[in-house]
Amino acid sequence: MIKLHIDGQEAEAEEGQTILDAAKGLGIEIPTLCHHRAIPPVGACRVCVVEIRDGGRPGLVPACAYPAQEGLVVETASEAVRESRSMTIQLLLARCPEAEVLRKLAEQWDAPPLTLDAPLDHVEPPKGVPEGAGDRDKCILCGLCVRVCQDIIGPAATAFAGRGIERKVTTPYKLLSDVCIGCGACALVCPTGAIDPAEFCSHSIEKIPNEFNLGFDTRTPIHLPFPQAVPNKPILDRENCIHFRTGGCGACETICPAGAIDLEMEDEIVEEEVGAIIVATGYELLDPSVYEEYGYGRYPDVVTSLEFERLVSASGPTNGELTRPSNGEPPKSIVFLQCIGSREETGPGKPYCSKICCMYTAKHAILYKHKVHDGQAFVFFMDVRAGGKNYEEFVRRVSKEKVATYLRGRVSKIFPHDGKLVVQGADTLSGGQVEIAADMVVLAAAVVPSKGATELAQKLRISYDQHGFLSEAHPKLRPVETNTAGIFLAGACHSAKDIPDSVAQASAAASKALGLVVHDRLTREPTIGIVNELTCNGCFECENVCAYGAISPKDIKDRSGATVAVLANINEGLCQGCGACMVTCRSKSIEVQGYTDNQLFSEINAITR
Repeated sequence: MIKLHIDGQEAEAEEGQTILDAAKGLGIEIPTLCHHRAIPPVGACRVCVVEIRDGGRPGLVPACAYPAQEGLVVETASEAVRESRSMTIQLLLARCPEAEVLRKLAEQWDAPPLTLDAPLDHVEPPKGVPEGAGDRDKCILCGLCVRVCQDIIGPAATAFAGRGIERKVTTPYKLLSDVCIGCGACALVCPTGAIDPAEFCSHSIEKIPNEFNLGFDTRTPIHLPFPQAVPNKPILDRENCIHFRTGGCGACETICPAGAIDLEMEDEIVEEEVGAIIVATGYELLDPSVYEEYGYGRYPDVVTSLEFERLVSASGPTNGELTRPSNGEPPKSIVFLQCIGSREETGPGKPYCSKICCMYTAKHAILYKHKVHDGQAFVFFMDVRAGGKNYEEFVRRVSKEKVATYLRGRVSKIFPHDGKLVVQGADTLSGGQVEIAADMVVLAAAVVPSKGATELAQKLRISYDQHGFLSEAHPKLRPVETNTAGIFLAGACHSAKDIPDSVAQASAAASKALGLVVHDRLTREPTIGIVNELTCNGCFECENVCAYGAISPKDIKDRSGATVAVLANINEGLCQGCGACMVTCRSKSIEVQGYTDNQLFSEINAITR
């Protein structure tokens, strides 16, 4: 370790670290505009200058590029440093008066703006490049964008051109670049926000929609899947990562201080033997675009309840500020439509009630009034089904406190008119037609099983109903168990349910699983299949019909250890005693304990005596 002194404090630095790195270790912040951890430093902006008093060549040096040396004595805010830093910031501010970061630095380091007879920047954009490319009012010529494009990403789509006051960042040959891949690295490292990759790239820039925010904003290839994710670690999207698409970049692996990124790591399949499985595949919402009369997918201000949830969330795309997707203005009137696809006997919807819609619509109405105090909310409903402790009281409070106006009826059509969404419907209580001009419409779509839930159920050999929800063994006595031993259900994979019911069922499923795996021996009903090995001919037709995967081949060996036959074997822990194997067996070698022929005949004889 190298030892040096910075502002009177002893600091330690590793070989190859700079004075800037050593100062950060002490909590001393040195301003810099041309430094980024992913890019080799060059000290271009001169804002990070410090003064060396002892241990090296005395004078002002850039902290981001000057290596830490044994015995150095460094001052980061001496009089000479302050004068040099102030003059540099003044010159940069004279060139780029619109750069907010320079204004803040000028205020911090007492650098009043210079008064010049003519602006330093008067050069027109290159021919073929749109006017304003690179935002000439903000570019300080630090070179970060050029170096990240050339040294890190690889395409070298940007470069410096010209000398003196004509020096600028541009594309090769002063034309929109064909080699620019639109990765956005130049904009990411730019300290003043002067770069827009779309102004340099000849093709449209691809943006990655944020799945968690339902496409209302974008994300980067390395991102947290959602706030409070468990584990709360970022993930790497290989399909959109520049490194995996072009072979370039790799900056994340270079700058990660923990060395946690390995771009050469491959996916691997890990097999584990487990004693219990809890299925919790969740739910999805029915796509309301099947109802053309509501205009979902055609009118941006018609959103689903889940999209509305993200729009009002503090961690959402608008940081909790409720705005219309079409124009960014707060909606002064909003209409909530319930039972979109629920309780529908015919058509594309579902015949069952989605259970949670009435409650979350009431919650959404309260949130709307909290965000837009002078707004008006209307709720079209069929029947309010709020079953739960204090649920009905919660919905009544929304109506009594005039948070929302409840209208019993259905909506027949929604169409745009004069910047509004006209909602035409019926109010069956008053017996009249209703027409509301709304800024937003929220659709409470039906709850449906997650995609792939039925395929998973088939692999696990558990049953499901006609709607795709997984079925329990008994609705009253075994509500979290399935017919396959050791597999339990939790949450909306079983049926539409709210958070309290999901938590209760998850707790029950966890208790059942723990109760199963903590014992050395399994206690179960004795009515299971048994195989008569003396008559079994090993055809294994029983294996094909077993719904629980309880039948498998068993090697029969002689005294020498040689296999003499392969017969059917029934796993007592998986068998449910359904009898399908018994009726399939042609040699009558399988019977169900408690229901063998001899036992049934004995029972008949006892009754008829």
